[in-house]
Amino acid sequence: FQTLYGAFIRMHYQRTWEGQLTTQVELPHVIWGEIIWATVLAAVYASIVAVVIILFNFTPLIDITVWGLIASLPFCFLFGVGFAAAGLAFTAWMPSIDHMNLPVFLIGMPMAFTSNTYFPIPQGNPWLDLLVQLNPVFHMSELTRGLMLNGELGWSHLIIGLSEVLIIVLLATPPTCRKLRRRVLGDSGS
Repeated sequence: FQTLYGAFIRMHYQRTWEGQLTTQVELPHVIWGEIIWATVLAAVYASIVAVVIILFNFTPLIDITVWGLIASLPFCFLFGVGFAAAGLAFTAWMPSIDHMNLPVFLIGMPMAFTSNTYFPIPQGNPWLDLLVQLNPVFHMSELTRGLMLNGELGWSHLIIGLSEVLIIVLLATPPTCRKLRRRVLGDSGS
């Protein structure tokens, strides 16, 4: 949400980016600043949730590995980079703030529902299995679940998930820079 709504408001309505660009800051700095800011916020939110989970761990309600939970926080940061880059890509292409619900409902919600977090995903359907394996949210949730509950690092989820995040960043960032250059600076990118 931070790179969707927040970045769009800073870019379009508040014109914060234009103010930054009147200094020696260049557009790629602004773009990576938005991505890193959203990622830091995601890590802070994950840390707040971690504190609440640790507090609940003192009750008989849940039983987690506290060190596994703490070890999962850097992975939340790394996965956040990919989601922030994807969110900023949608911000670059959406014509108005009214269209910001499209990526949330058409991409974000299906990814959340096929991540094995809200309810178990049935096995055996090859199309659904492929969709789940392509979902970085699934790998992030399985990685953190394994660390929290068993204290075990799921290497396959780590490698696949971070590979997907790297692909998202590499595919989303260059066209985002070009589109935002045209949109913010009115430049054709020459």
